[in-house]
Amino acid sequence: MDVALVGGGYTSLVCALFLKRLRPDLKVAVLESHYVGFGASGRNAGMVLHELHDDRAARFGKDAVRFTYEQVVGAVDTIDRLCKDYGFDCDLERDGYLELALCPAHFKRLAERARTFKEYGQPLRVLDRSALQREIRSPAFWGALLYPHAATLQPAKYALGLKKAALQEGVQLYEGTPVLSLVPGEQVVLTTPQGKVQAGAVVLGLNAYHPASNIRPLHNRAVSLFSFIVLTEPLGTRIEETLGWGKRWGYSDLRHLHNYVRPVADRLLFGGRVRYRFGTYLPPEQELPMYEQLKREFSKNFPMLQDVRFTHQWCGSVAFNWRRSPIMGVTGRHRNIYYSMGYSGMGVSLATLGGQVLADLYLSKRDRWEGLIYLNDAQWPLPPEPFKFMGFTGKYWWMLWQDWLDMRSLRATR
Repeated sequence: MDVALVGGGYTSLVCALFLKRLRPDLKVAVLESHYVGFGASGRNAGMVLHELHDDRAARFGKDAVRFTYEQVVGAVDTIDRLCKDYGFDCDLERDGYLELALCPAHFKRLAERARTFKEYGQPLRVLDRSALQREIRSPAFWGALLYPHAATLQPAKYALGLKKAALQEGVQLYEGTPVLSLVPGEQVVLTTPQGKVQAGAVVLGLNAYHPASNIRPLHNRAVSLFSFIVLTEPLGTRIEETLGWGKRWGYSDLRHLHNYVRPVADRLLFGGRVRYRFGTYLPPEQELPMYEQLKREFSKNFPMLQDVRFTHQWCGSVAFNWRRSPIMGVTGRHRNIYYSMGYSGMGVSLATLGGQVLADLYLSKRDRWEGLIYLNDAQWPLPPEPFKFMGFTGKYWWMLWQDWLDMRSLRATR
């Protein structure tokens, strides 16, 4: 085997697809413990987002920050092109995305962000309270920043479309094949219940499932946090009649512990909350209260929809690190273990980009990505448990405190 890819999510599928497109002679296999899209790739909120890492400009320079931003924005074009090339539909809607202010302090921060983006030649539209109310009628919203190049999609359809495309290109796919261990070497040895796999190179596409796995290295570069989603019953024309929302923008608010929301057909998807766990399983007694909190927050944001029922609820793991941005690259004594992880809630765009980057790294085409800060932003290992848990729990309470301070500006106006 030339390349074995661990994990059946966006990272591995995009990487495998591009490897075979560029080098049809390669023997490429994807190993997935459950089924394609089992993890976050199949059940995320479906928002294709991007972020400007201006905080890295002092280290990498503004050109690198601008280049990185443009590459992440370009993931939407990549998804659109793959849909057309391979004839699959993932309900891609290129309507844009809002960062939402819930109080005057948030709106001030939006204006500052807009000025920063303008410095990079990326003018964004600021919607004041009256302009936003004409688009989405909620008494809780104070304003927003519109990212016009963002998009939404149906995540499971995208994962299955990538699966179809990869198989069409000749990628071997083994579902129900968990990788139990990895032994590095000139030929990397992967152990599965069905036997051992030897490969000249391995791509680690596990992301949030990597920290709890037995696969080394890089298992200590991120943690798995749980995010939660509830979905309303079909609302028919009520979304538009009651809330407006004609442009179908998705949004997330500007709190540190924020909610993210988007229309899905004639329903509303409402997500948020986080929970730290040792591993990737959350017991029901910790999972169910999160959904009740989300429903209460939904009612606060949309009091005119308090009678709405919720028909679906689910959660899943998201990979975060201290800097809340991914790391990508190659490691190992023989430089044949490739990785991309730590998407921090923007996995649709970043995993799509990461798959392309890793394919080019393997094919010795690094020059194309030389300005990408994710390739050069080495992050130190996180401490072992229980110190990791203590650190992220402390950060959680700090974010709650900051959100409380911000919302004081709302109470002052009242």
